Amino acid sequence: MLEGFWVRNFKSLKQVGIGTCFPKFVYVDDETKVFPYALSPVTLFTGANSTGKSSAIDAFNFVSDCYRYGADAAVLKRGGYDAVYSQGSSGVISFGFHYRQPNENEAVTYAVSIDCSKHKVPYIETEILAYQRGKESLPVMLLQNSAKSIRYLAPDEKITNAELTKIEFTDYNHLGLAALESHPKFPVLQSLRRFFENWTLCHFTPDPARGLDKALPHRQESPHGVSLSGVVRYVIKHYKKKLSALLDRVAAAMPNVEKILLDDSEPSKPQLAFKLRDRDVPLPITHISAGMVRLFTYLLLLQEDEPAPLAVIEEPENGLDRKLRTRMLEEIRDFENRETGTQVLMTTHHPAVANAVHPAQVWVFEKDRDGFTAVERASDSILFETEADHYQPDWFSIHFDEKR
Repeated sequence: MLEGFWVRNFKSLKQVGIGTCFPKFVYVDDETKVFPYALSPVTLFTGANSTGKSSAIDAFNFVSDCYRYGADAAVLKRGGYDAVYSQGSSGVISFGFHYRQPNENEAVTYAVSIDCSKHKVPYIETEILAYQRGKESLPVMLLQNSAKSIRYLAPDEKITNAELTKIEFTDYNHLGLAALESHPKFPVLQSLRRFFENWTLCHFTPDPARGLDKALPHRQESPHGVSLSGVVRYVIKHYKKKLSALLDRVAAAMPNVEKILLDDSEPSKPQLAFKLRDRDVPLPITHISAGMVRLFTYLLLLQEDEPAPLAVIEEPENGLDRKLRTRMLEEIRDFENRETGTQVLMTTHHPAVANAVHPAQVWVFEKDRDGFTAVERASDSILFETEADHYQPDWFSIHFDEKR
């Protein structure tokens, strides 16, 4: 469970923390020294255009690209170091992710900093992995490229008497995390790998998604929907006997859909058809409305037996009429009550979507006077009758409508 993350000097995110953050960063209660606001299974970002919501999501994508392809490729993909660096700031670009594994008392923080040389070549400057035991932060791995080494400490050792081991590390472009992912002293690195490799972003146009005969299998939806066919192929390949039950669950959540049929007689060209209650003949996906294609894709992501650790859905209200949007929100609420081992992060401009979520799960983005992103948790700005447990059904429209 991702409990929080922070970003520094990345695009408009000069210094932003959301949820439980790295010690001595933001949202730390000075009296209790407790790190509050752990993210829930469903989190919502909202705010006006150009306030930094997409940049916050791209922070996940950026670190994932660093993990897979290296810092140079991640920066080049976004137009160079100057294009991603918060102009007028000082220091390096850095990211931190704070999470807790199921049934574990210890929380884990992974942080990475990225700098560039005088020739504008980006490199990994520092990585740190730390366990959070109560109020104590215990570093277990520290990579400093300036020292060309990794110092690590086993989780059950004390920092005062442990013999730190150095591992030579000379690749400044790739994360040391990837190099040590199978290290026996750090099984937690495997869960970090799953997070960075398998989180998914869904923000697409439905028309390319209808082409179910072009793409190769993909674990999750692509940012623009062209791999919906890949998702279907992945489901066919990996779920097999569970496939019918999965499609039945998705169909049950779709208005007026009686059955979802799959013709996989040609493995290279799987065909989907939807049996509607008011029609005798099933309709192929090419004849289904764009809104229904969107809803189908969202539900497929949420209903999987082995979903991604983090599913990001940008502006789920787009292309959905009131009926489909209501059904989508009902499914999100049902998802939150299921123990799936995954989380959903959404962005929205629609007050109905924000009103459907508890104020403690909504983070409002806006620009400060210097043009950088400022973020506040909605429940921190509203006076509730009883500790944020009672709020009006249209609470967001009343308090924040001008900020969306």
